[in-house]
Amino acid sequence: MANIDKLNSDVAHGEKAQALLRNEILQEAFEFLEKQYHEAWANSSIDQQKPRETVFMMLTTLKTVKQHIENVVVTGKLANDQLRQLK
Repeated sequence: MANIDKLNSDVAHGEKAQALLRNEILQEAFEFLEKQYHEAWANSSIDQQKPRETVFMMLTTLKTVKQHIENVVVTGKLANDQLRQLK
């Protein structure tokens, strides 16, 4: 029974994560920030090591956040498939 509760929770989280990825404001935020970070890196000089590293870390973090949300969606879909198999 606990496993079914966990699967149901994963499905619900997956649906919420999917709603986030479909959210126009969040999509615009990801696109805007990624563009800003790329531009900041491209407009920096080679001797600006610390700022370049900071921008790289920010870009990496942004991608990690988006990837985590995408992983929650996938986990939710897999949980939904498992629930269907149990029925």
